[in-house]
Amino acid sequence: MKKILIIMMLSIFVFGSAKVDDLTLEYDEAMRFYKAKSFESSYEILSKLYLTKLSDSKLNFYLGRSAFETGHYEVALAAFERVDMLDSGNLRNRLEMGRTYFMLKMYEDAELAFEEVLENPNIPQNVRTNIELYLSKVTKVQQKSFTYVNASIDLLYDSNVNYGSLDSEYNINIGTLPAEDVQSDMAAQLYVDLVNIYDIGDKNGFAIKNRVDLYLKEYFDLSDYSVQYLSYNPSVLYKNTKFLGELVAGIDILKLGSLKYLSTLSLTPRVEYSHTNTLRSMGHIKYQKKDFSREEQLGLDANHYELAYSLQGILSPRSYIQVNIKGITERKKDGERVDVDYDEYRLSAIYANQFTAIYGSEFFAEYRKRDYKDYSELFSSIRGDNGGTVAATLNAKVMKYMRLHLKGYYSRVNSNQTRYSYDKYTLTAGLNIIY
Repeated sequence: MKKILIIMMLSIFVFGSAKVDDLTLEYDEAMRFYKAKSFESSYEILSKLYLTKLSDSKLNFYLGRSAFETGHYEVALAAFERVDMLDSGNLRNRLEMGRTYFMLKMYEDAELAFEEVLENPNIPQNVRTNIELYLSKVTKVQQKSFTYVNASIDLLYDSNVNYGSLDSEYNINIGTLPAEDVQSDMAAQLYVDLVNIYDIGDKNGFAIKNRVDLYLKEYFDLSDYSVQYLSYNPSVLYKNTKFLGELVAGIDILKLGSLKYLSTLSLTPRVEYSHTNTLRSMGHIKYQKKDFSREEQLGLDANHYELAYSLQGILSPRSYIQVNIKGITERKKDGERVDVDYDEYRLSAIYANQFTAIYGSEFFAEYRKRDYKDYSELFSSIRGDNGGTVAATLNAKVMKYMRLHLKGYYSRVNSNQTRYSYDKYTLTAGLNIIY
């Protein structure tokens, strides 16, 4: 009798193990088809496996994506809804739900899903643009254009408002001079980003986008350093499955204190290309004409040029990393100033993670090198600066359209002309509202 029981137990164990191994092999095969974009094959396998893995959010997500790509929209929606119940903070899943609602002509549900993703500050800018395009199509069907506002209200501490030097004195060719004292202050700041986008093509993927940005920073004591900034950026976009192109024009006005400081005109062609579902390249070139207003700024007017490339990797439905390279050149229009012409190179990285449905974070690091072109008789040298910046942001959802954010920022520049060496940090706390 004991022998029979042992044989039965061994048989159950062996049979069960074999069954588990078979399921694992089938799942691995489905993933190979999915990564190769053979969605018909991955759908065929996953649509059979999911009944044994109803609580597996990853399997259901891949089933939903495979079903969407093969036109099985009802199956896709059911899979995405299961993922939403298991992992409510999954932003990518909410985006896919929005796309599926749209294909099922459930336009109000699609709009709500897209807007929920759009509310999150951790999504990268290119994903935000794609959501804007989807919303423009949704609202076009509803015979209206899509408009949303992103606003933040903050209290800020700045350790070095005036970019005071690291050293108490600096040397020039006639001797040693005292450096300007570092001045710190508190400030209140407001940022408003207003976006309107309208789809203008049924097949070609064209849209018109208008964007207005307003930024105000008012220092409590050092009011001469307060900032008032306004920009208007109209653009035309074109998007197909893998490619997005945008031509952006720009008008900017900046005031320091109560006086006009700078106005600019710019033109920026930019492109995005999706290599895979998780890897994307982005790039732009930019020309900007800078005109300064104050009499003491004579000779600062310049032509600004930049070339930039970014590579973005989606690490998970909750997180991404992006590496950016940028080259900048400025050349003065006239005059003899030695602090206008320069070449600058920047290398930066961003990592963001929405680690729960409520809490998210973003980390930023940058290295930059700026080399001026003109010899300074005063310092008996050509100026060169090396700088670095690190920043971290934590945000928490407190209401449907409202998030609390805390940000720490530190920057340091070392220059061969020590008058321009400085460090500063800022601490910011405030509310972000997207509606």
